[in-house]
Amino acid sequence: MKPSPLSVPWATFATGLVLGLAVMFLDQAERRRFQSQTRQSVLQQLNTVRSILEGQLNTHLQVAQRWGDQTSPNSPLTEPHRAIDDPQLQQDYPAIRHLVWTPLTIESESRPASPRLQAAEEDSSGQVQLIIPIDLTPQSANPNPLGQLNLPLDLKRLLEESPLGERVSGLDWALRRRVGGSTQLLVGNRAVFNERPVTADVRFSQEVWQIAATPVQGWTRRSPLQPWIRILGTATTLGAMLLLSSILRSRQRYSQLTESVLKQLNQQESQYRCMADRTPVLLLQLDLNGVPRFANLYSQNFLGYDFPTLEETPLAQRLRSPELQDLVQEAQQTQTLALSRTVPIRRRNGEQVWVNWHICLLADQLGGPRGLLCIGYDVSDRQGLQTRLMTAEAQLRRLFSLVGDRLVLVDRQGQYCSNDPKEAQQRHLGVESFSKLRGQPSFSGTCLHDSFSDADADQILMAVKTAITYPQQDCHLCLELTPAERPHPEVDTSHWLSLWVFPFLEGTALLWMQDISEQQHLKFRLEQTQRELEQRVRDRTAQVYDSNKRLQREVVERMQMEEALRRSEERERDKARQLEATLGQLKRTQAQLVQTEKMSSLGQLAAGMAHEINNPVNFIYGNLTPVRDTIEDLLELLHRYQDHYPQPPEAIASWQEEIELPFLQEDIFKILKSMEVGAQRIQTIVASLKNFAHLDEMGMKSVDLHEGIDSTLMVLRNRLMGHGQRPDITISKTYSELPKVTCYASQINQVLMNLFENAIDAIEERLEQQPEPPPEILVSTHCIEDNSIKIILQDNGTGIPEEVQRQIFNPFFTTKVVGKGTGLGLSIAYQVIHENHSGTISIISQPGQTRFEIQLPQNPNYTPR
Repeated sequence: MKPSPLSVPWATFATGLVLGLAVMFLDQAERRRFQSQTRQSVLQQLNTVRSILEGQLNTHLQVAQRWGDQTSPNSPLTEPHRAIDDPQLQQDYPAIRHLVWTPLTIESESRPASPRLQAAEEDSSGQVQLIIPIDLTPQSANPNPLGQLNLPLDLKRLLEESPLGERVSGLDWALRRRVGGSTQLLVGNRAVFNERPVTADVRFSQEVWQIAATPVQGWTRRSPLQPWIRILGTATTLGAMLLLSSILRSRQRYSQLTESVLKQLNQQESQYRCMADRTPVLLLQLDLNGVPRFANLYSQNFLGYDFPTLEETPLAQRLRSPELQDLVQEAQQTQTLALSRTVPIRRRNGEQVWVNWHICLLADQLGGPRGLLCIGYDVSDRQGLQTRLMTAEAQLRRLFSLVGDRLVLVDRQGQYCSNDPKEAQQRHLGVESFSKLRGQPSFSGTCLHDSFSDADADQILMAVKTAITYPQQDCHLCLELTPAERPHPEVDTSHWLSLWVFPFLEGTALLWMQDISEQQHLKFRLEQTQRELEQRVRDRTAQVYDSNKRLQREVVERMQMEEALRRSEERERDKARQLEATLGQLKRTQAQLVQTEKMSSLGQLAAGMAHEINNPVNFIYGNLTPVRDTIEDLLELLHRYQDHYPQPPEAIASWQEEIELPFLQEDIFKILKSMEVGAQRIQTIVASLKNFAHLDEMGMKSVDLHEGIDSTLMVLRNRLMGHGQRPDITISKTYSELPKVTCYASQINQVLMNLFENAIDAIEERLEQQPEPPPEILVSTHCIEDNSIKIILQDNGTGIPEEVQRQIFNPFFTTKVVGKGTGLGLSIAYQVIHENHSGTISIISQPGQTRFEIQLPQNPNYTPR
């Protein structure tokens, strides 16, 4: 039974009371035992005193009688009251001081018939007189009284000189006799008889006297065990009370702790169950047979089955998914930490959806398997998008394969990242003739110095580095490639390449190489012909008229050559226009990918494929209304068939029941409505991404900086929200009235994104060490006097040391751990602000605070290279 708070002191008090009463009872019992033992000891000593007194009195009585018997016949005593001193008698009996003889002639006195004791006038010092009658003929039947002897005795001296006198040294005793109705004290103090004495009778001759005794220290003496009983009893009582109180309070605290733990466990269970039910993921627990033992509400709503229905059969069988059954068996057999795979399943309404399952094995206390934990994410939309993206990628690859020119991806060190596998194109370009690696015409696994001469390779590598460093610039080179060996020097075997360098993904550049050898040869021949004609004109001026026909032929030939050159150039221009269109689309996609790579919150693919996603979405959204109209017409036709043929054949009726025709008629419009809502949401997301990235705007535009800041914060909303123990990051805005600023909006958004991400990283790092103050980012804008705009971003993160501030804008300089930062964010921000917008960016930092100030002109007159 759980002890209540009031029962602990009451139980302790009751225990102390019981033990205290027990100690008192033991104390009283010991007192009574000691008093009884003391009285018994006093009684024994009193009996000793009685025996001594009776023996001594009889002894002295016999001595006195012998002395009287010996003396009276020889010399009759006639003198009254004569004291007799006998030295020999006093020597033998020290208690006898003298004898007093009283003759019988004195008739006024009565004579005792037998010996008796008489007190010496209430003297308590122990002096008494033994009166002994003396007969003349003591042996006769009729004694003849002659007189009496008075023998003074000191009873206390008799007692002290007795061999047993030491045994009775601790007694205070008194002796008295009864005379009529009163008592006469013979020896001792009368007060002894008033102190609850131990009494006994002393018999002498024919008289009986009462003797009483008490201890010298009185009856108030206590037993030596009583203090120990009280001390040990008190200590035992207090110890028992403390021990009982400690035990009861420990049980009470344990009970309270148990209740608190149970309450906390119940709260945590309720919280976790609430979290599991509200989590928008499929969360199920299976036993070793694959039967669900737990399913959150989202799983039940998503699959269309309630939990009692789910736990009837294995999950894979219920969802009609053999792939899921294989995944569950593989997780049980491999016993790995987790398996992840995307498999199709069918919901209760028959709809097939794609779910990305994460399955891990649950173990019991002994380490054996006891079940499976399944976490699923609905990836049907992502699966459709992935299919469309793969289709778009295949189309783009097909478009690249139709281009007759060479496309090569090169990194900053001149290494080839990818190449066209068709050797026919290489032969068409003639590149293998100039490669130093004989027998390896492919670019894969080689570099520029392996395919070109050192001078040409250095020139191309410089253009590549320029394009990577300055992505807004395109480089064009025209190279004359000459083979290392010329077996026929008189034959011009040189080749010309028109090479364009475009920045591609992070740290790479795209080389577009076009063989213009034919154009160059035609141009060379044309120039040679022109020089020859000019020379002939100068040499043969006089023969002009004679050579008119020949000149006309030459002119015609020249015109034909020019026409051929014009047609060739026109063909090349057509190819260039096609390639420019393709490269324009590629540059737009590449620009989106670059922006997405630098702004990791948008994803690498979202901005790059915005238009590709928007086209099929528009196609779907545009066809929803015709599909709805067509379905309505089909349903109307079905209703008319049902009106005219209410009793369909058995095959049609069974098919209607199998497909659940009434439910299908109601659910088809819900599906169309859901598709319409999903398409509208995709359009909204694509529009938001395009609005943030400004990929549909070229050049500088007059924009509202406040909209750019708000767009950037909207993209970072997920990072600003709290996760786990980290609280939400507060954004405090202080906006002034600003005019529109002419700038590259996407680049400004990229700068703001980099600064906000650095601030969030600094705040998270500070919260790991110091949770106070609350995380906050201050954003303010101001319009200053020299037609400039100032943007201030301030956070309360860890702060930046002074030695780091001097290097913070250097490329590839970062203080973050490997894999978290590239060191290009602030370098790109510095380049965008200073070089592309003629503005300034500065930093002011101290421990616990960092402040970035960006100053931009309203109408910059600077155009980047």
